[in-house]
Amino acid sequence: MARILITGAETGLGLALAHAFIDAGDSVAVLCRETSAELDALAPEIHHGVDVTNAAAVYRAAAEMGDAAIDVLINNAGIMIEDDIDRVDIAAVRLQFEVNALAPLNIALAFRRRLRAGSKLINISSRLGSIGDNDSGDDYGYRMSKAAQNMFTSNLATELGKKGIIVAALHPGIVATGMTGGKGTSADQAAENLKSVIDGLTVEKSGGFYSWSGDTLPW
Repeated sequence: MARILITGAETGLGLALAHAFIDAGDSVAVLCRETSAELDALAPEIHHGVDVTNAAAVYRAAAEMGDAAIDVLINNAGIMIEDDIDRVDIAAVRLQFEVNALAPLNIALAFRRRLRAGSKLINISSRLGSIGDNDSGDDYGYRMSKAAQNMFTSNLATELGKKGIIVAALHPGIVATGMTGGKGTSADQAAENLKSVIDGLTVEKSGGFYSWSGDTLPW
């Protein structure tokens, strides 16, 4: 039985990921600002009241969880505020950087000593964060924050790889959640797709950017 830690698991993809790992017999802990009836029904180890952009709150949750090793840490919490060149709000861009890029750094710093050789740290990224794959523009804040997160993934893979820890960025596809207005693949199916990719990650694949199907994406 593996020990899993997921951020932002009260709804959407995070909730579906918690469900998928629990169904597989794993022990799941979640960090979230608020719990939900659906999350409570799954009965994982819930640490609510945790804003992932608040380092003090994250470190407090880490202390509450003790010293148990983590087999899979998934940075799932994220936000998207749509914009274009005529609607860029710098405050909204800054907020997306806080949640999508700096919060995963908060989590990694607080929990890195719970990771061991063979552990996996997963950052839920997006194809919109790919510089090499950008042919549509728009979504400045979201794209920039996810591109920054991707650099964090690459850098962390270099550092933690020395200890045999696997780090990867995963693109879940367009998932039917509140973020997408209900359009796309169901959260349950997206979670199963991602879990399959996570289960198949090896040291040799560490430091990569992968789609929900396991294909390599351009940075």
